[in-house]
Amino acid sequence: MVISSLYIHIPFCAHICAYCDFSKVLYDEKWAFSYIEELKREILSYPLARNQFETIYIGGGTPTCLKKELLEDLLSFLRPYLKIDGEFTIEGNPENIDDELLAILKEGGINRISLGMESSHKKYLALMGRKHSYKDVKNAVGLIKKWGFENISVDLIYALPGENLNELKEDVASMLALNIPHLSAYSLTINPGTSFYNNGFKEMDDSLEADMYELILSSFRNAGYKRYEVSNFAKPAFYSRHNLTYWHDEEYYGCGLGASGYVDGFRYTNTRSLGVYLKGKYRAEEEKLSVNSQLEDFFLTNLRLEDGFMKKAFEKRFGFPFFTKFSIPFLKLHNEGLINENSDSIFVSDKGMLLLDRVLLEFFEKI
Repeated sequence: MVISSLYIHIPFCAHICAYCDFSKVLYDEKWAFSYIEELKREILSYPLARNQFETIYIGGGTPTCLKKELLEDLLSFLRPYLKIDGEFTIEGNPENIDDELLAILKEGGINRISLGMESSHKKYLALMGRKHSYKDVKNAVGLIKKWGFENISVDLIYALPGENLNELKEDVASMLALNIPHLSAYSLTINPGTSFYNNGFKEMDDSLEADMYELILSSFRNAGYKRYEVSNFAKPAFYSRHNLTYWHDEEYYGCGLGASGYVDGFRYTNTRSLGVYLKGKYRAEEEKLSVNSQLEDFFLTNLRLEDGFMKKAFEKRFGFPFFTKFSIPFLKLHNEGLINENSDSIFVSDKGMLLLDRVLLEFFEKI
């Protein structure tokens, strides 16, 4: 099977955010040049063909903090591998967006830009270690539109320490005022090794976090966005095609520091050590997935989607009908109003999305 998606990780950042658990290092031009050269070698270690990829996603880190010449070099290297109608995404910080950068992105074939707004409130942006303002976000989105980019996404982080519902309402209104086709909203997770964790911050009470999620869901739906995945909302035709690769549990290449991939039945994770990576030693871990692990991953990804999964797709993938093995947990969850079915699909309800960990556990226990 030809793999149709490629994830590229650029670990460099101008500053380190308090919540970030991804592989990242402070920007250094010398290391950045060496990294891009090694990244290209890793990509070429896979059997690639021109016009192979439906999607390429450049994440980080902060890809847009690369020196302009390096970014041009990377985009010109990647573009021949993307199909003519492929989705080519790059993540960026609002404060990095200017005419020079957008000219490079347009020339390099980028057709989707994802910005990290995170909050519209100065105090929470400062708490997270972000250097932009909401005004920067508005200006960046306006400039991106001016350059003819239509496929724009903005991220929000909610359930921040001390945040209340009224403040979240203001964030939601600020996002909607941008008038863009894709919005993402992620609740704060405090991971070991982050500044938030080291400073003793705790995650929000589950009840208040659930109230916040319901506020986001109702507000975005009322504005014409569909929740197509638990944390992602889009206008018609603007779903993230790349992220749907993950949520449909399809194979993909992941290249770069700390990147993960799924190839030939193996899940792998690259080293998080820049020194090791620059020596050409890419993978730190890899695992051949058992059938049970494949089932767990299938539920973990597909049940995040509002449309769930097709019964025929499940049977084709695993060789037996869904209800042959999972009728008992399905009926239990269905009776509690957490999961539903129609003639074609199995999908989680709105109530079930709030209790997704519980839904998944019921199926995992039957595997």
